[in-house]
Amino acid sequence: MQHEELMFLKQAFNSAKNKLNNDRLYISVIKRKFAHSWRVLQNGRKIIYSGEIPHLVTNKKLRIQAKQALLFHDIGRFEETVLAYKNSSLDTFGKKYDHGVLGADILSENPPFNDMKIVLAVRHHGHLIEEFYNDKDYKKLSAEEQKIAETYIKIVRDADKLDLYNLQKTEYSIEKDPFFCSLSEEQKYAPLSDEVKEQFFNMITINHKSIKSFADRILGCISWIFDINYKYSLKIIDENEYIDVLLNIMRKYCSNNDDIEKIEYFAKEWIKKER
Repeated sequence: MQHEELMFLKQAFNSAKNKLNNDRLYISVIKRKFAHSWRVLQNGRKIIYSGEIPHLVTNKKLRIQAKQALLFHDIGRFEETVLAYKNSSLDTFGKKYDHGVLGADILSENPPFNDMKIVLAVRHHGHLIEEFYNDKDYKKLSAEEQKIAETYIKIVRDADKLDLYNLQKTEYSIEKDPFFCSLSEEQKYAPLSDEVKEQFFNMITINHKSIKSFADRILGCISWIFDINYKYSLKIIDENEYIDVLLNIMRKYCSNNDDIEKIEYFAKEWIKKER
């Protein structure tokens, strides 16, 4: 990764930090997001060189752009944190403001990082993939450029999920995120909702709007496997037992063992088949 890209990310980080008035909580949020961005880049590099995307290995320009999309995928998180700070609303972090759109807007205004293929990958990396394909800017691209844009967003989405899965083994697990902290005790221990279970067993990545309980949120994370694009990514998920980690957290809050056993079998069989 070139010095210029890292400096641009650091500039965005420092700009946000200067607006947070030394608030330790909010500064800790952007520090974690900076570190996350670096780890996502490392995950993405491994995907690029896994052998599944040969045209990136042989094309330096595409490789550089893919790495830019990886490093900048969460650049909008810094501005999102500033907005949350100004409105004293950390509990709405990830809900009220769309960091993908914020990040895409930042890149759009900053050559040489404003290539539309990179902008699209950043804009939609956290959305349902249909939003990417329906984006008017995507539709304006040539067929060849659309194929490249698809590659970028697929790498970013996989690399992002791999780090988010890995975080479940650390002190920054799903039990520490703002969503969990904002739930009432009743919601924390509420059962899985029928709507969420139906989506999961139909191999659909769970729509965030369907999530009502903490168990729903955990199942939503497990359902990311249906949105994984590369066999290398599934291999990493399987070898690191990320699904087991999430299921063990779910068992602490969901008393329906039958549901959990069905989910475990279904998820592991899916990974085994797709690998």
